[in-house]
Amino acid sequence: MLLWPTVAAAVALAILLALGTWQVQRLAWKNAWIAELRAAEALPPEPLPAALDDPASVVFRRFAVTGQFRHDLSVLVGVHERNRQLGNYLFTPLERAQGEPVWIVRGWVPYEAPFAVPKPEGEVTVVGFLMLPERRGWLTPDDKPADRRFWAFEPEVINRAVGLDRSTPFAIAAIGTDRDPPIPQRRPATPRNDHLGYAITWYGLAIALIAFWVAWARKLLREERARA
Repeated sequence: MLLWPTVAAAVALAILLALGTWQVQRLAWKNAWIAELRAAEALPPEPLPAALDDPASVVFRRFAVTGQFRHDLSVLVGVHERNRQLGNYLFTPLERAQGEPVWIVRGWVPYEAPFAVPKPEGEVTVVGFLMLPERRGWLTPDDKPADRRFWAFEPEVINRAVGLDRSTPFAIAAIGTDRDPPIPQRRPATPRNDHLGYAITWYGLAIALIAFWVAWARKLLREERARA
């Protein structure tokens, strides 16, 4: 009578423990990754090379890049709320003397008047961290190329829409303390790290399963003794 319920409970327990252990491993990996990112963030900015072989390896590393903005090709990416006001991030390509143009995330701008912001002319130097392309999800709305509005940073898609022949496969998100649009980021965002909560949840369910099985088995055995 206890055999098959016990087998089923053992299988479920093994799955719950495996999921909890996996989240603990993910927690250790995420903590190490965040520490690595923060260490890279603390380093002084270095000049952006003409080409990067592996951009993913230097994510959140600060770079300084010099060139001239192409304000006529600026686009808006995503929808972001700031102080209860909707807005977008303003992306503008920066043409360099050496290397491909690089998209610069100049900062947050209000949704209603996104392009009514200062437009520095001539040679400028931008300091920021490297940003990789974003993935489009199943529920991501369609872009509006005619309005220069895009839901995700996809360099090839945006390049074709604005007529830019080429660009780096990444962007540089400007860092600064300006309070007027475009408002740059003050520092890279910390990646979400919810793995401890997930691990506690899975282990908690495992403990609850054991407690339920023990209570159920004891009740069943008492009933069997009573009938005997």
